[in-house]
Amino acid sequence: MNENDFAAQLGIRIRELRKLKGVSQLELAYDMDMSMNTISGIELGKISPKIETIKKIADKLGVELSELFEFPKKQPKDKILRKKIEDIAVRLTEYDLDFLNLVSDAISILEKARKK
Repeated sequence: MNENDFAAQLGIRIRELRKLKGVSQLELAYDMDMSMNTISGIELGKISPKIETIKKIADKLGVELSELFEFPKKQPKDKILRKKIEDIAVRLTEYDLDFLNLVSDAISILEKARKK
């Protein structure tokens, strides 16, 4: 993974966690004493933040630093597809493990049906 890919993956992960926590870019920017453009640039992978900034972001989002680097194995390149996946993930955060297991089972059934 080159530096640009890493910055893009980090930005996507920060955005994902920020949304999961229900924090807007404006709120994060305010808490970080940064501009919203800077937060947006980080999330878009256009700005590579210093490690101190990454630590502050983790603190402000209430996550371990290591969570910011838990990149998915496969990341959709299509922006619309990625947005839809993020929206679904945000919606699922309010449910318990039993419901999430049902959703996972339903996805498995749909995958099998699609292959036929």
